[in-house]
Amino acid sequence: MAASYYSFWLVPQDPDLSYFQGVINTLARRFGTVSFTPHVTLYSALVSSSVDVKQVCEALPLSEPLVLDVVNVSYGARFSKTLYVQLNQTPSLANLVNRLVSAIPDAQLPTLDPHLSVLYHRLDVATKQGLTDSISLPRSTIQFNQVQAIAAPETFETQEHVASLRFVYSRLLTTP
Repeated sequence: MAASYYSFWLVPQDPDLSYFQGVINTLARRFGTVSFTPHVTLYSALVSSSVDVKQVCEALPLSEPLVLDVVNVSYGARFSKTLYVQLNQTPSLANLVNRLVSAIPDAQLPTLDPHLSVLYHRLDVATKQGLTDSISLPRSTIQFNQVQAIAAPETFETQEHVASLRFVYSRLLTTP
């Protein structure tokens, strides 16, 4: 059977969602890049067409908002980690990823590196360092309450790849 590439994202709740969307939108305007939804990638891979990504999301348990501690604002050489907020891994996050992966046949458990990107762009180190120094976060934690399934390209290295991200399904992880 054919397969499609999907990413499953953990999305912040407000006010964190609004704050980080504002940071991402401001940086996108400044650098002429594509804006995107703030998220932590839980899992990305080819998924068989026999898998219903909506059912994968629905299989996740309801809980309290997932709270992750901020480690720092940092930058990297990879396009997918141009400028980001590094977060601490927690047992609750690991459990959520385990539940997600177990709902996808033949899925391999990923190495967790929880981070929330705020810019995807090729920049020199001095510019990235200046940006990390200029971003001050409102709190030392970020609260998450939603999982999204996103149709994504297999490689992620250009603005065209960012623009090709397509929302498929969303589910709140918290009880109303």
